[in-house]
Amino acid sequence: MRSPSVVLSICAAVVLGLGLASLGAAQDREKYVISAKAGGVNSVDGHVTVTRAGKSQMLTAQDNLSAGDLVTTGAASQVEVLLNPGSYLRVGENSAFELADNSLENIRVWLTKGSAIVEATGLDNTELHINIVTERARILIVRRGVYRINAAADATELLVRKGRALINDSSTNIIKSGNEVVFRGGSFVATKLGKKQQDQFDDWSKTRANTLAKANERLSARGLNSYLSTFNSFDWAFSARNPYGLWTFSPFLRCFTFLPFYYGWSSPYGHNYGLYFDEYWLRGGGDFGRQPVYVNNQPGGSVGGSSGGPSGGSIGNSRPPAPPAPSAPPVSPMPSQAGPRDPDSGGRSINRIKDPIN
Repeated sequence: MRSPSVVLSICAAVVLGLGLASLGAAQDREKYVISAKAGGVNSVDGHVTVTRAGKSQMLTAQDNLSAGDLVTTGAASQVEVLLNPGSYLRVGENSAFELADNSLENIRVWLTKGSAIVEATGLDNTELHINIVTERARILIVRRGVYRINAAADATELLVRKGRALINDSSTNIIKSGNEVVFRGGSFVATKLGKKQQDQFDDWSKTRANTLAKANERLSARGLNSYLSTFNSFDWAFSARNPYGLWTFSPFLRCFTFLPFYYGWSSPYGHNYGLYFDEYWLRGGGDFGRQPVYVNNQPGGSVGGSSGGPSGGSIGNSRPPAPPAPSAPPVSPMPSQAGPRDPDSGGRSINRIKDPIN
């Protein structure tokens, strides 16, 4: 029979081993750069569950969603999930969604019920490809902007605060900034978006956007440079599957933020991403014996991260000319489909909704 001290020692060793294994798993996820797939869970507020292979469990900010995972939020609960680098999916309370496809080439989210906001970051000419599907609507987000989708059993609402989206698999059904679309039955009706349509969920999304932009500013250039200098050609090729930037872990906020490849990126909410990676290095034009250089693109701004000389990275407020935007994954061609008749206009077909700013 073993003595109590021996039993306690064995238990302590088991607990320590499990703790180290969990820490190792967390550290694996919390590298500066994650995989070129959507689905990283970035924030969880309240009671949020995920169902995988018929089994439900609590969702945490250390999880990664795979294609087919079903996420459900409870009352006063919210979750943020990473899409393609620079774009975020935020889901409000009493909602459910499935990450149907987590590949960058064809991100597809099935919103079963409730409300979701997509913050899509990019340059003005960046061509995105983010699919949001509900029981009543098929929405393809193609431009940077802020999009809210409210899904119920009998109707779906799309609010395009900024940006551009295609709807119902038609390249001619274009919804631009400042418009709302209501899908009901087999038809939809588009109207101007009212300013009053804001609630706590919208405020939370805006706050998250500000927080994540600040997290980018507080990244350590020295640490990032040191990390990226260890990349081999396979690492670079893998990361370059997304031509816009990388998800980068912020030790300060314990979540991921966006590190663009190009100068001039900002959130559609108006917050700058102060640090960017010079894409010249990514294309192999730099001397990989030295470290890549990060630049603060906020005028007169300062960054809380470390800085150093040429071999340690540098941070400044210089503003180099913006390089040409990369070629984006093409939007899949969709057959033309005439919109439904507007009952208030004597049968006029609703196809293209013009930007109210223009």
